[in-house]
Amino acid sequence: MHPFYEIRKTDLTVKHNNYEVNFPSHLHKYIELLYVYDGAQHIKIDDNDCCVSKGELAVIFPNVVHSYFKGGEEKADELLIMCAPNLLGSLFPNFKNYKPVNPIVSVQNIDEEAFFALNHLSPESNFEVKFGYICIILSKIINRLILNNNGKTPLYDITHKITEYIENNFTENITRESLAKTFNVDVYYISRIFTNNFKMNLRSYLGIIRAEYAAVLIRTTNRTITDIAFDSGFDSIRTFNRVFKDIYGISPSQFKNNLENFSNKSLKTQ
Repeated sequence: MHPFYEIRKTDLTVKHNNYEVNFPSHLHKYIELLYVYDGAQHIKIDDNDCCVSKGELAVIFPNVVHSYFKGGEEKADELLIMCAPNLLGSLFPNFKNYKPVNPIVSVQNIDEEAFFALNHLSPESNFEVKFGYICIILSKIINRLILNNNGKTPLYDITHKITEYIENNFTENITRESLAKTFNVDVYYISRIFTNNFKMNLRSYLGIIRAEYAAVLIRTTNRTITDIAFDSGFDSIRTFNRVFKDIYGISPSQFKNNLENFSNKSLKTQ
């Protein structure tokens, strides 16, 4: 299964899970933190399997392919944080230009202030409190990470320029040729970027982003499936249905009907 591009409605998310998460391969624009209070959580980051144990913190940088999986029957109590880099301004290095050599921060490398913030950060807190705690956590752990400056590598640098461009323009007609012209490179160079970094071609990458955006529109608006298909950047209903079903396992109409049925059942039980 190809990784999918996750699009969230907010730039800051804090979740508290009382179980080990099982979530397929994906990527997104956010910096993601996972702190384990108890038990363990298994993660695959850039094709490397990791086990985040009690007291450890996983740090996943933007546009890094990763997934969560269960390692067995272990229980887990964990905090998941997702924060868009644009919220952080110039407070921290440009996360798009760096990558941790080891994304797991050990118990010994989490100092008292970061530990306090991790244990007081709550999904129920208001935005200002959550953002304040996240800044404390990042400021304390960023110096504990050994970072590779990928911004000096042309391929890596242009990869992020291209993914940022796609993120802002995916509803438009984007092709290898249009990207090559925009970034003044060869079309085969564009192909190599997606094959090497995301293990898929440009068409599949665009389909994932557009389908995820379409799913958000289905969940949050009353637009017709046809309107959503074209508003999401698909050039035909047939292509939209095929790509959406390939990613979600059901057609867009079935996806919408399932949401409506769930909503109706919820109303009846109230």
